[in-house]
Amino acid sequence: MRAAGRNRERRTIRARAISPIAAIAAVAVVCSSCVSPDHAADIPAPADGRIWSDEAVPAVPNDPDTRSVEVGTRFSTASGGEIVAARFYQGRDDMAIGAATLWTSKGTALATVSVPPGRGGWREVPFDEPVRVTATEDYVISYHAPNGRYPSDRATFAQGRTVTSGWITAHGGVLAPTGGFPDQSSDGLGYFVDVVFEPTGPTLRAVDGGDRYYDAFKNSLPTSADFFPLGVWFTNTRTAQEIAADRAVGLNTYVELTEDSNLQLIADGGMYAIPSSGRTPSTGQLTTDEADMWAGPGDAPWTGKTPPDDPICIPAEAECGYTVMWQLRRRVPPGVMVFSNYGKGVTFWEPRDAAARFVNDFQDVVSVDNYWFTDNNICDATEGGALKANGERSLSDGECHLAANYGVTTKYVRSLVQPRAAIPVWNFVEVGHPMATGKGSTITGPQIRAAVWSSIINGARGIVYFNHNFGGPCISHNVLRGSCGDAVRGDVTAVNQQIRRLAPVLNAPFVDGFARSDEPVDIAAKFHDGSFYLLVGSEQSAETDAAFAITCGDATSVEVVEENRTIPITNGTFRDTFADANAVHIYRITGGDSCAPAGT
Repeated sequence: MRAAGRNRERRTIRARAISPIAAIAAVAVVCSSCVSPDHAADIPAPADGRIWSDEAVPAVPNDPDTRSVEVGTRFSTASGGEIVAARFYQGRDDMAIGAATLWTSKGTALATVSVPPGRGGWREVPFDEPVRVTATEDYVISYHAPNGRYPSDRATFAQGRTVTSGWITAHGGVLAPTGGFPDQSSDGLGYFVDVVFEPTGPTLRAVDGGDRYYDAFKNSLPTSADFFPLGVWFTNTRTAQEIAADRAVGLNTYVELTEDSNLQLIADGGMYAIPSSGRTPSTGQLTTDEADMWAGPGDAPWTGKTPPDDPICIPAEAECGYTVMWQLRRRVPPGVMVFSNYGKGVTFWEPRDAAARFVNDFQDVVSVDNYWFTDNNICDATEGGALKANGERSLSDGECHLAANYGVTTKYVRSLVQPRAAIPVWNFVEVGHPMATGKGSTITGPQIRAAVWSSIINGARGIVYFNHNFGGPCISHNVLRGSCGDAVRGDVTAVNQQIRRLAPVLNAPFVDGFARSDEPVDIAAKFHDGSFYLLVGSEQSAETDAAFAITCGDATSVEVVEENRTIPITNGTFRDTFADANAVHIYRITGGDSCAPAGT
C-alpha cells in the first residue's frame, strides 16, 4: 500500500462484489442426515503412498445422485515420484465406474485406465506406465461415474480442511457434471478417489528464477550467495545518516521512494533502489501498487488516473487493470528489472486465471501484501476465507491471525506463476499498524519474525517491510527509523541479521523428498555445502510436539541452528517442540553422504 492515496474504498467494494466464491455444484446432492460432521476425524491413517487407509469408509457409500459425473481429488506430493495406480472406494458391487484419469492442475490428462467391473470396497487399478509427478505441484485423480451413486463424505474437506498422509496432501474434492476434467469445488465433499504413490527420494529444486536470475538485467540486484533482498516500502531517504540507520536494521533495498529521495546517495551507501519514477541510478523500476484492486482485472481503456482521483477506467464502472499494467510496463527502459506489487484482488477476489494474468504478464519480480496479523477484514469469507476455506465461511481469529498465513499467501502466488517457478515472488510483512485509526491492530516483534520465516519457508525470494503506521497509538511514515519502532526494531534487526547469515542456505536449492512431518508445521529442506537444512515454522497456536522423518543418510543427531542444542536422530526420526504459532526452528543435518540428492 502506498503511503499516500490510500482511499480505495470504491474499488475495494466493487472488487468484493465480483469476489469468486467457489460454486456449490448441483450434482453434489447428499443426505445430510446420514453424515457425521466429525466422521473425517475418525478415519484411520493409511500406509505411506496413499491418502486413505483400507479401513477408511465414507459416510455415504452411495450418494443418491444418479446423474453422470466425474468425481475426484486434488492433491500434491512433498516429494518427486511416480503415480503407479488409481485407487478408489467403490460403494457397492453394481456401481458403474468408467475410466480413471490422472490430470495436471490445468486439465491435461497424463494417464487414463479403464476400470473393470469389481466388488465394493477399496480397489486399485494400475496405469499402463508409472506417471512421474513433481513435488509441490497440484494434480487431480478422478473417475467417471456414468450413473452417479458415487461414495461421498461431507466432513472430509469441510471448512477448508486438508488431508495429509506421508508425502501426499489432499486439498479437496472436485467434480465435473457429465464428465471431463473435474475443476469444480465439491463444497467440502470427499469422494475417496486416491492414488498409489511411490516417492523417488531426494531431488534438488532451484530457487524460483534460478540463482543467477538478476544477472539478466542492467545494474540489478546481486546474485552472490550472501545476498537476500530485505526491502522497505516507500521511504523518504535523503541523507547518509538515514541510509546508515536503515543498514543498521539489516535492510538492503528500497522499494519505492519519495521524489526527493537521493538515489545516488543510496547507491553510494551500498543500498539498492526500485523506485517508480524511472530515475537513475536504480536497481529496477516499480510499475505501480495494487492495480488489481483499484483498477480491476480488465482491458478497458485507462484514464491515466490513480486513486483517489476518479474515474480510473473508461467507462467508470469498467475494469482496466491489465491496461494499466501494460502501459506502465511499456514505460520501463529495455533491460531494466520491472517490479510490481499486488493485493487482495490477486490473492482473494479474482479467479485464478484473472489473477495469473496480473502475476505473469507485466513484471520480472512480483510481490503481494496481505497483512494477516493487523487487518481484521482479512478474516472475512470474501478475503482470507476465500483462500483458506474456499469462500464458504469467515475464518476464526485463531486460524486467521497466524504467521503461517504469510506462507499461504506466498505459496498461492507462486502457484500462479507460469511456467512454474519462472520468476521470483517476494512477500510483504508489516512492522507496525498499517490500518487506519480504530481499525486493525499492531504487530509484535515475534510475529514479524515468524511471518518473515513463513514467507521464506514457502519460497519467497525477498521480503519487503511495510513501514507505515496509519493508525494505533503512534502514527508514522517510517516506523523503523523513529520512536514508533522501538518495540519491534530489535526483533526486525535480529531476523534480518539471521537471514543475512543464512543467505547462502536460502539461495541454495530446495531438496524435495528429504524430510517430512505429519504435524501442523511448515517445512522446507535445503542443501548447502554438503549439509541438509530444514526450515520449520509452526502452523498452530497451541504447543506442538513435532516428529520429523528423514528419508536417508546416516546422521545420528541434528543441530538446531543458533540455539546451542542438538537433538538425537533415532531410526531416521527426530522430535522437537514448537511453543506457539510464532515458533521457528532451523535444523542442520550432516552425515548425509549416503543420500546426496539428485542433481548434486
